[in-house]
Amino acid sequence: MGAQDAAANNPQMSEQSPWHTMSVEETTKKMGLKDDHAKVGLTPDEAASRLAKYGPNRMTEKDKKTLLQRIWHQINNVLVYVLITVAVVSLIQAVTTTDPDTRFTAWFQVALIVSVITLNTWIGIYQEGNAEKAADALKNMLSTDARVIRGAKEIMVPAGDLVPGDVCLLGLGDKVPADLRLTSVSNLATGEAALTGESVPIDKVI
Repeated sequence: MGAQDAAANNPQMSEQSPWHTMSVEETTKKMGLKDDHAKVGLTPDEAASRLAKYGPNRMTEKDKKTLLQRIWHQINNVLVYVLITVAVVSLIQAVTTTDPDTRFTAWFQVALIVSVITLNTWIGIYQEGNAEKAADALKNMLSTDARVIRGAKEIMVPAGDLVPGDVCLLGLGDKVPADLRLTSVSNLATGEAALTGESVPIDKVI
């Protein structure tokens, strides 16, 4: 999992070369793993220690905004303030003027500005909602379980319990449970339809 997560919690690790440019041996050494790590994996105690240090393997979730917060986010900008000011001036003019044509024009301006602000706010809230749905769909694509080697045994663990240094095994039809570094593959192909629109799996090599 997540060498990037490990680097974020260790300033010395974050100052080195990008993880993807390092060899498997260099990565193993930097993460403080044993030479036979690929065969035995982490021990249960090491996994528990890393989980406590780096936290669970989950996407960061932000608090959901209320409807009022969404509305405020859309109208809290200078352009809307200008439109509101013009609408207030037009409203005052509509109420105080005695000329019918001027009154009609002023009320029309008020209605037009309010309609523009309302429509713009609705579109913004709608697009923001779609973005949140897309993020939720991406979370649902992640695997809930992972097959790892720990203590020289192949076991299943919750994907949220994966830690930097875990040896994760992938097979046919598996979903990728975390940010992984591939060390050995055979006939690897990935389905990327959700990301690129490709209708067939894409062959990968390392």
